[in-house]
Amino acid sequence: MFTGCASVSKTSNTPSTLVQKSWELVTLEGQDITTSAPVYLTLDKDNKVTGNAGCYTLNGNFNIANGTQIRFTQLATTRMMCAPYDMNIEKEVLEVLKAADNFTMSDGKLMLNVGRRAPLAVFVEMSKKPVVNKYWTLTQMNGKPVQMAANQEKAQGFMLRSNGKITGFAGCNNFFGTYNLSEKDGINVADNIGMTMKACLDVKIDEQGFTNLFRKAKRYEVKGKTLTLKDSKGQQLALFEAM
Repeated sequence: MFTGCASVSKTSNTPSTLVQKSWELVTLEGQDITTSAPVYLTLDKDNKVTGNAGCYTLNGNFNIANGTQIRFTQLATTRMMCAPYDMNIEKEVLEVLKAADNFTMSDGKLMLNVGRRAPLAVFVEMSKKPVVNKYWTLTQMNGKPVQMAANQEKAQGFMLRSNGKITGFAGCNNFFGTYNLSEKDGINVADNIGMTMKACLDVKIDEQGFTNLFRKAKRYEVKGKTLTLKDSKGQQLALFEAM
């Protein structure tokens, strides 16, 4: 259990644009976030904060004074095992919440700061679309069931994040890019998908074929925990299951 015991008097001047919303973390100390689940804070009108700090669920209090001064207090988190990267992000997020003493809002972004330094953390309003902020694991590609290769670290999959970024795991390497969603379940992933350069000589898997799915995808369909990606003609490219 993580706790913080500082106390700040509650005020009634919390901006309406800040509360009753969930804010998804997109950069931490200037670095993009690629956790396997969204990191977010939900701020309510009663000065309560809940959310997910990277690995554990989070709850506590927040107080605002003089318009832009902010303090997070009495923070507590649950305990569970997570991937090392997620747990490291968790630690950094909690440190940021302890340190932050003011916030700014610009272009729909919430930034937590210390003094006049560059933002410690940048958040965007969390998307409520059912395809966003879920980790989608590949189960079928080109009409054939997908099985993990020997020594493959984890299943291939991806996540669409609230800030228009796509991140995922192609079988050996992580990949990243940008996307946009349109009305009537349209999706477009930019062609310039980037990928890490890790060598996995004993993992026989077609990473390029997997990432090419996103370049071809133009439509999507979500039914329960199943996501279907389709090409411009409505033909199925791949099936995914939500984690």
